[in-house]
Amino acid sequence: MMIFVRLLIIMCFISLLPARDINAQTSQRCFAETGYCISGRLREFWEQNGGLRVFGYPITPLQTETIEGRALQVQWFERARLELHPANRRPYDVQLGRLGADLLARGSNAGTPVNTATSGACRLFSQTGITACGAILAAWRSAGLQLDGLPGVSEAESLALFGVPLTEPRLERLADGNTYLVQWFERGRFEVHPENAPPADVLLGLLGREYGPAARAPEAPVAALAVAAGSPARIVARAAGIDARIVAVGLDAQGMPVVPDHDVGWYNRSALPGQGDNIVLWGHVLRFSYAPRIPAPFARLKELRPGDRLTLYDTAGVASDYVVTRQVWARPDEVEWVLPQGSERLTLVSCIGDKVIAGREVIDMSHRLITIAEPAR
Repeated sequence: MMIFVRLLIIMCFISLLPARDINAQTSQRCFAETGYCISGRLREFWEQNGGLRVFGYPITPLQTETIEGRALQVQWFERARLELHPANRRPYDVQLGRLGADLLARGSNAGTPVNTATSGACRLFSQTGITACGAILAAWRSAGLQLDGLPGVSEAESLALFGVPLTEPRLERLADGNTYLVQWFERGRFEVHPENAPPADVLLGLLGREYGPAARAPEAPVAALAVAAGSPARIVARAAGIDARIVAVGLDAQGMPVVPDHDVGWYNRSALPGQGDNIVLWGHVLRFSYAPRIPAPFARLKELRPGDRLTLYDTAGVASDYVVTRQVWARPDEVEWVLPQGSERLTLVSCIGDKVIAGREVIDMSHRLITIAEPAR
């Protein structure tokens, strides 16, 4: 039951709030922006080697993935993927994925070359025959992995963190629709933002988000996997303008519920359509500040009224129709709504408050909006 208490408390507060340590008395450090935590060796590495500026916020739990044919424990961040290699001595027991090289290999090759050799000091990287200059080179030299325990950053430490350049400086149109001077390195993309004051005039690209990693639930038993083909895949509620993808989610490595950024989450320990019990879905009502153009899936859920119809489509395309019977404002500790009910119903969990946003800050998301729908007759 404590899992659901934590779900109802945290899921509404991860879009626009400032970072804060919500587990100050434990080895975890959790971030309201994404709802994920870092701990142990990865937290130590993150904090010692640049933190938010270099890596960004965590966007997945610690999870097992196959990287270059090997099963590794990894955690994704906005700008990087950190990999645990426990057989290696420190500091090489944590390594960064080569996201710059990987994304370039995927086809991120468009750009207009720009000669920056006159913009300041330059360094030729013999490994690739490519030169980095000026503000980009200064940003490359400003951070690095702590290898020798000495103050300052050596070029060997910068090389260990970012790798070598893979492209010449060039103009590229990025995800926000604007064109920037960028240069790709093995493990990062440096972007020149002249509208910002130094040192924020050169930023690292959000390569972790662009790579599109999936937050994975802990491995399910074979019996649970056997019924996964009937799990919800799409929800349509035309009365509230909802037509959203549904993804199966569980708990992360810290036992916290996974709430998708832009999709609706189906809790994979709740019922499937037609199983005769409570089907639990949850989603955000606020857009994320890093992606303001992507609407939150449940932004208009509060517009539903009794009698409105919802349709769930499962992974095989089979439709199940439900009719809204009521909406309830619940306190975070009123968890009975998301527990098994003994009869089929669809429970949608979102957030609500009297005053939602003022000056891009969440003012009041004090309650959970529980929308109940029952099978259409």
